[in-house]
Amino acid sequence: MKKVISLVLLASMSVSVLAGCGKAADSSSDTTTSKSNVTLTVLTNRTDIVGTDLKKFGDDYKTKTGVTIKWEAITKYEDDVKIRLNSRNYGDVLLIPNGVASSDFAQFFEPLGKNTDDKLKDYNYADYKATKNTDGSFTTYGLSYGMSASGIVYNKAAFKKAGIEKFPTTLTGLYEAAAKLKTAGVVPVATNFKDKWPFQEWDSLAVVESGDGSYMNTIYKDTTPFSADKAHGKALSVLYKFISSGWVEPDLTTTNWEASKTDLGTGKVGMMFLGTWAISQMQGVATNKDDIGFAAIPTDDSGKLAAICGADYTLAVSKASANKDEAKAFLYAFVDSDYGDKNGFIPIKKGVSSTSPVIKDFTSGIKLLMTSPGPNGDETDKRDKIGNKATIDFYGGAYVQTVAIAAKTSKAAFDKALQDLNDKWAKAKKDLSY
Repeated sequence: MKKVISLVLLASMSVSVLAGCGKAADSSSDTTTSKSNVTLTVLTNRTDIVGTDLKKFGDDYKTKTGVTIKWEAITKYEDDVKIRLNSRNYGDVLLIPNGVASSDFAQFFEPLGKNTDDKLKDYNYADYKATKNTDGSFTTYGLSYGMSASGIVYNKAAFKKAGIEKFPTTLTGLYEAAAKLKTAGVVPVATNFKDKWPFQEWDSLAVVESGDGSYMNTIYKDTTPFSADKAHGKALSVLYKFISSGWVEPDLTTTNWEASKTDLGTGKVGMMFLGTWAISQMQGVATNKDDIGFAAIPTDDSGKLAAICGADYTLAVSKASANKDEAKAFLYAFVDSDYGDKNGFIPIKKGVSSTSPVIKDFTSGIKLLMTSPGPNGDETDKRDKIGNKATIDFYGGAYVQTVAIAAKTSKAAFDKALQDLNDKWAKAKKDLSY
């Protein structure tokens, strides 16, 4: 996955700017190679398609260039690759793990150029996994194959079974829908508690709750960001409502990600809080792929909807690679391919629209909050450093899982969990002098 999708700094952008019509830009990548008999090891988190879609891409690439692609699929990608970065054993091309500080990019990854260069200027988020230069440009180390927005993937047939014809646009309506789904014998929301990483989406929801595009740029200034009246507290309170009302899996400890996809695809589960990347995966196991919809998460009763949108994982060239030119050529070929579009991502190339009817419907009439680096390019690093020191994992879903356990226990336990987060955060912030 993603994706889970990871949060960085946000600046609002309307859908009309993002969705631009027009034909896909021609790739300017050079996929020729300067060496023969080159094999590139490419690390991926896509264990589900490493033997199918990715294998086909690699086979086609070898036919075209002569370069052999050896895919290495890693189940616990974040944890394992962060450890491997301490060695020289992290492949030729890899997805940059979340939480790696921008100040460390040059140590592990090969620079691709400046975001203002002709080869990079037509991509969104060329300034994402990057370091800021004195002239205001960014040196790019990672480039994504697509952008993902956060929201709710749902089964339309399950909603119809519960007497719901249209996905709700208010928070009250969302709660009412959950109650109706349960009455109809459908599990309203699958949290995927046991797998933990899907809980990242509840951290992402804080950005929408804040209504502030720069929320992740400024959170490091706040001493109590998890209070009930703050953005993170509000997002976690929505999770509390679903868990305390019994609108999630009956037994959180026995949840299973792969099984939950089938359950949503067949209508046993009504909703999952995920990114647009999940659409194609749910369609792939659905009774009818047209049953799969995607909607923005309502955070109040105003009817005005927004969703965060950011780059999915970014591909980088390993500093340890012995074939950097070939690795760069492969990176651009993959980023410029239709992989992102086929897998539920919004195209990374500026001015290119998604071909997915579900994504087109989702982005119609809502505001997309586009992630971007802060004024100094290192504000998210400060958030991450506070989180690391406080043992608050913003990317793996661990802290949200702890909150979910408390929510299952009682309101008092939930309130205490938020207070504990605030206490740990405040101490780490003080220790770091932020």
